[in-house]
Amino acid sequence: MNKIEFNKNAITINGTDIIFENNIYQIEEDNNKIYVLLDIPPKEKLLYNDVHNIYCYSKKGDKLWQIGNRDRSDDAVYTMIRIADSELYANDFLGRRYKIDKDSGEIEDMVVVK
Repeated sequence: MNKIEFNKNAITINGTDIIFENNIYQIEEDNNKIYVLLDIPPKEKLLYNDVHNIYCYSKKGDKLWQIGNRDRSDDAVYTMIRIADSELYANDFLGRRYKIDKDSGEIEDMVVVK
């Protein structure tokens, strides 16, 4: 049985502790993967990990990927993740929704949410 616990900036997956620089905002599970969205506080200058704030782990606690680059190089952090119709989606601060490849973390498609 898989056991997942999280508190502030730490998640424990089947006894494996993973510590992040920022607090965890949201977790979604799907099949054998755990998706983690970090809460990025407002900053004057955002770093790479700030704008790539979605991670994927196996149910054994192995890091599988960190979200890939967007076509546009901007500094909008992701604010929400969700799984719908077996697909992984993420929204960013600018109201764009991205479809994410669940195996690689690469962006497959982007639409502007109205």
